[in-house]
Amino acid sequence: MDFEIGERIRVDSQIATILYIGKVEGYGEQVWVGVEWDDEKRGKHDGIVKGVRYFQTKHPTGGSLVKVQNITKPLDLLAEIQSRYIGDEDDVEDEIDLVQTSKKIELVGMQKTAMKQSNIEKLVNIVLDNRCVGLAPPQNSPIFTNCRELNLYGNLIYKWKTVQNILKYFPKIHELNLRRNRMQEIEENYEIFSESCRKLVISECQITQKSISPILKMFPNLTEIVAFGNELNKIEIAENLSRNITVLDLEDNPIQKFSNISGNFENLLHLNLSNCGFTEINKIGDFENLESLNLRGNLITKWSSINELKKLGKLKKLLFDCKNLECEKGVNVFEVIIAKLEKLEDLNRFDVSEVERRSAEIRFLNKYATLKIDAEHLSDIERMIKKHGEPSVDTAKKGLSVVKIRIQFENRIETRSLPLGMTVQKIRDMLARLFKISADSIRIYLEMSENSKKHRIELENPLREFGHYSPNEERDVLIVEGF
Repeated sequence: MDFEIGERIRVDSQIATILYIGKVEGYGEQVWVGVEWDDEKRGKHDGIVKGVRYFQTKHPTGGSLVKVQNITKPLDLLAEIQSRYIGDEDDVEDEIDLVQTSKKIELVGMQKTAMKQSNIEKLVNIVLDNRCVGLAPPQNSPIFTNCRELNLYGNLIYKWKTVQNILKYFPKIHELNLRRNRMQEIEENYEIFSESCRKLVISECQITQKSISPILKMFPNLTEIVAFGNELNKIEIAENLSRNITVLDLEDNPIQKFSNISGNFENLLHLNLSNCGFTEINKIGDFENLESLNLRGNLITKWSSINELKKLGKLKKLLFDCKNLECEKGVNVFEVIIAKLEKLEDLNRFDVSEVERRSAEIRFLNKYATLKIDAEHLSDIERMIKKHGEPSVDTAKKGLSVVKIRIQFENRIETRSLPLGMTVQKIRDMLARLFKISADSIRIYLEMSENSKKHRIELENPLREFGHYSPNEERDVLIVEGF
């Protein structure tokens, strides 16, 4: 067998990179292959054997010497497709029945088929994860004109030239998954690989800042880039390429700051920057249409960073580690973030309803407006005063645990003192007794008056405490309606 340095191989179920080929002192004429395992715990040394260094691994136990006969060489793509989707002449595999919809290719079932799929070129979705693909198809291979998604997760590809040669057989590909193929740096400028590809997955491929720009130029019409778990500390995307991107996933890359992401992202909707080493957010740049942002796993401790997020005028969804921020007692960080980001609809996968927003804003206003005003909250306080009116004294400061509230049912109006800790269900039971009606046949609303405007919020969660809605004794009314 012929091997080369840098080649990716499989030994049993483990993948490794060849770093040495040759004899080893004390082992006669036997030719050994020195490898660095993807699983760094799999090896026994770092390339030193009996005091002699033959190669160098990144991890002290990442290396091994392997006998040639134990190595599985890379196979060409066509051979693996035939193995996966046709099998031996007398065998029948479980086939994947695929249906192509207008939005995406959906997996609708796995079933036994009574006939062998001979026209493999008609496959729409080809999945070859964790196999031994390392070479392009031979020249007599069919052209896969129907294929829209090619999944090569966890194979043995390491040269971009191989990717280029593979894609010559997939002229209408929409999605290419190369995750966990440890790619070499690009040493030359290649021509365009695919004009049809819209989604490229290059996660955990050891992509560096040097390689990312030329890689993306080879796929000029991408709308989704998934590149988590690489070595990117900066990403620069040409303006003509970046304006097409709607999804950018850079999780687990040492990006550290927004200024290290450059391009024209006027159409970017979803950005994942979790575990990217951010400690603060500044100079956020122009992401005018960004709707979803993931910042989890970053040690962000300053409220000025949340203020910077206000520049994302269309931000609706945010994933963020609230535990790293501090706020005044009596209000929690979750509420303060909601209050400060007025367009937010989803925080940490929790829907920010009208009830949640009003409660958060009023609690923030009542808590912070009565303190020495901090510059980082001043603009929020001014905005909320315009929306909700002047703050009332925080109930905790009053020492109150109850509020005196007006209650209206049909033409009848009563006034009762309700504990803030009283649940909606207990209020419902109390109102049923008060008005002699069935608790199961009423709906309860809190009618709120703010700046001469009225709006209602239904109290529909039976376990929620009344204090959650921040009722105002002077302006609010409980409305009871039968149904």
